[in-house]
Amino acid sequence: MNGFSTTQRRNFPAWTADAVAFIGLVIFFVQAMVFAHTTVSNLDEGGYLLKGFLFASGDYRPFEPGISTNKAPLAFLIPGYVQLLFGAGLRTGRYLAVFFGMMTVLGTWVAARRLGGKWLAVGAVWVFAFSPTIIKFYSGGATQSTIACLLAWSLALALGEKRPLWQLILSGIFAGMTMLVRQNMLPFLPLLAVYAFWQHGWKSFGLLISGTVVVGVVHALYWPEILQLWYWVPFIQMPAEVLYSGGGSTIWKPEINLDSRLLSISQAVRLHFIALVGSITSLLLWPKLNNWKSRADFRASLFLLFLFWGLLYMHAMAAIGKDYCVFCFTPYIAFFNVAGILLLVVSIRSWNWRPSLAVQIILIAVFLVIFTGMGFSAFEDIGIPLLVLPAPRIRNLEILPGFVTWWEILSNKFHMSRNVAMKYASTVFGFSAGALITLVIYMIWRRLRQVSGAKFGAFFAASVLVLQLVISPVLHGSFAARDCSSDVILANEQIGRHLQGIIPRDNLVYWAGGLSAAPFLYLPDVNIFPPQINNGYSFLSNGDRAELVKFGYWNEEMDAEWKAAADFFIVEDQRYNVWKDFFSPDQFDEFPRSPVGTSCLEGSTLRIFRRK
Repeated sequence: MNGFSTTQRRNFPAWTADAVAFIGLVIFFVQAMVFAHTTVSNLDEGGYLLKGFLFASGDYRPFEPGISTNKAPLAFLIPGYVQLLFGAGLRTGRYLAVFFGMMTVLGTWVAARRLGGKWLAVGAVWVFAFSPTIIKFYSGGATQSTIACLLAWSLALALGEKRPLWQLILSGIFAGMTMLVRQNMLPFLPLLAVYAFWQHGWKSFGLLISGTVVVGVVHALYWPEILQLWYWVPFIQMPAEVLYSGGGSTIWKPEINLDSRLLSISQAVRLHFIALVGSITSLLLWPKLNNWKSRADFRASLFLLFLFWGLLYMHAMAAIGKDYCVFCFTPYIAFFNVAGILLLVVSIRSWNWRPSLAVQIILIAVFLVIFTGMGFSAFEDIGIPLLVLPAPRIRNLEILPGFVTWWEILSNKFHMSRNVAMKYASTVFGFSAGALITLVIYMIWRRLRQVSGAKFGAFFAASVLVLQLVISPVLHGSFAARDCSSDVILANEQIGRHLQGIIPRDNLVYWAGGLSAAPFLYLPDVNIFPPQINNGYSFLSNGDRAELVKFGYWNEEMDAEWKAAADFFIVEDQRYNVWKDFFSPDQFDEFPRSPVGTSCLEGSTLRIFRRK
């Protein structure tokens, strides 16, 4: 019989998996470019790009008095030198971030393909492609994509068996660089060196030496001032001269309650579900030593477990454990979520698919808590739609004709505010949805249990991970929405041309133009007050002036002097009411406002004043 037989097994071409992975990479790229052009510039991005350009062009030096070098030097120097090469501005900074993001996905794919096979590698790529919030983090000119890229390629070069010496050396260089971009990555190089020695033996010294040399050379260049980055490291006494001792009080003092901390944790779980929940599942389904596919898988999994959860603990303490930036927890995890994704890829092939009853109960309970928390964290997206759903009218335990809304019930009977009611409604919805999903998966498992051979707890956990991956874009909700429908990069370039036509070179400019100082990227020949790059976050009320200057801070006294000395003032329109008495017509001329705002946000146009 000619033709295709229905009894034949349909085999896909060998390149199918790689093609599907490539499609995921393209989808990632398209979303990243959209976010690069539509996201509002924030303080961190403006600081990294502007300071980086000032350092690279030689106007200032890292850790020089008068400018705050609050992060490791490569955080500034990498985007700085790239801007020196391709031109200063948001376009260069954000395209660089997109490039690093693409390389992060590619590095993760390389590592996952070797460790878990080509189809698990496809899954790793699509975790990124289906995570618009993470893509958004990786398309801004901050350091998330830089760190993630270095981490991904360092792991890709070191994980697994029979790594060549040159790859281990390059891995060590990348691991050392992560620490020199963000000092919070301190544990990565030593943990990687321990793993490399365990897996690769004497060749691991190439990794350790190369990483140590990179770290040592940069520290030698900026010694001893660079020691100020390590004030937080326990059991190490830093020289007094590298620590700030000028007193004063910060104006940024948020009051954070338990509700906000739980919200931050729940958001992190929802937006980094595969990395966080996948690592929890891997731990609960951790197999006995003899049941691993190979000793290499066991070593890689144990290393990735310590790396991911060690970094997670550190960043949780910095965000959730303090009041300064509680909602930084989610963007923090973007630095190292690659480790969590690879942990799932390596370990899933060896999972204990027949766990004990106790483990199954723990798994189901953990997932129900996670579902509930995810509902709570999405209250801004689903709270209002839930509250306007119809509810029966009840009086004296009797059902009356007609309907009311759940909001009317909660506000009238329990006197809840709308915000609190939204949180209650979305939390109940999260638990209910989780219970329903559990029931549906149980019914599917009952039909397939003879085929799958897995007990319900393991089948349930794996099913939820697959389900979450597929519907991930929906779960990211408003976090993944575009900030603007207009082009933020073009707007800032237009503002730059406008400012260039007004402010002559070498004039002294006072900045009150918004949180991001990115517009200064288009004014390279003017003089600025560098502490203003960090806005009010580097402002200390009172404080010793000499110490403030040394560490790039400012206070009321310095602010008054700058206002008296500046030739030009750039003020964001929404801040003008605070300044209008200062700009008296007999002392200042006002030029035409910027033709567009720095973003689509109301009041983001810039007003320019010149002292007469």
